[in-house]
Amino acid sequence: MYDNIQVIRYMGNKNRLLDFIIPEIINITDPGDCICDLMAGTASVGYALKSRNRILSNDVQEYSYYISKALIENNDFVISSESGLQDLQKRYNENLYNKHYGFFANTYTDTYFSGEQCLQIDSIRYAIEFIENEYVKSLYLSALMGAMTKAQSSPGHFAQFMPKENDRIKQLRAMDVWQGFIEKCEDFANIVSNEYENKAYCLDYKELIRLPDIADVKCFYLDSPYSAEQYSRFYHILETVSKYDNPSVSYKAKYRDDRFFSKFCYTKSALDEFEEIISFAKSNGSCLVISYSNRGVVDIGDIVTVAEKYYEKLDLKSLEYDHSTQGKGNKQILEHLVILV
Repeated sequence: MYDNIQVIRYMGNKNRLLDFIIPEIINITDPGDCICDLMAGTASVGYALKSRNRILSNDVQEYSYYISKALIENNDFVISSESGLQDLQKRYNENLYNKHYGFFANTYTDTYFSGEQCLQIDSIRYAIEFIENEYVKSLYLSALMGAMTKAQSSPGHFAQFMPKENDRIKQLRAMDVWQGFIEKCEDFANIVSNEYENKAYCLDYKELIRLPDIADVKCFYLDSPYSAEQYSRFYHILETVSKYDNPSVSYKAKYRDDRFFSKFCYTKSALDEFEEIISFAKSNGSCLVISYSNRGVVDIGDIVTVAEKYYEKLDLKSLEYDHSTQGKGNKQILEHLVILV
């Protein structure tokens, strides 16, 4: 068992695959080595290794950055249900009545949440804005996102919301987001700490690899998008609650107009993206571990062929498991690990 906090419901998260992935990274690194998770998502791989290694955690999405700030970079702070009530309830109540923050209520009422739930989200976010400590703020934002993904009236993601006729709507709309948030705070009452200077980044990987810190990386871990679905479409609501920047939105699903589009989601460009990372990792003198699905937009054999141009030692391992299809049940899927040393 590895250290793990399931922060949010998340497509492709590696919580259930840690026993498959972590031993392979441990096999090619030493305790204290710097490990960089290039596209961290919910930071589950970095967090599982944190007790052993220095971790650099990166993702281009801001909601992921706050999760990594809370779990990876943070070594000193925790929150709890008690602290949530003490730190936030006064400001939360203030916004319920005065509505200083109202973007969710004005934009998303009766879509992913009820009007009352939207006001609760606005009010929690308003209260969090007054938290001065960046790590405590990140912990509370992570708890808020966790509460939102539990109450959402959508099929496991935010690409679309359920029609009002859906049988589950009544139950989901009855959930109290404030109460769920206070309960979720307890998940962060203990955080793994280490003796290293860990760091969270919010960058496109092409910017990240130019940073001086990257020279210290012994092993990169890459868990890129593998399907044609953009994470910025599936989790735009979490991006908005993190930034709370009142964005312009479009379409029935009310997506942010400034969404990030990953080239890993397109057959014509994904392999070039893999080659850029593989060639860089080799030039940096680093090991590289790649997670990829047999349902990806490029074939695992093509990734292996590219990798063999740069690395002499390559190992490919696979694991079959039940994969959640975000509201459409489960299906069997193969998770591949390409291990380059």
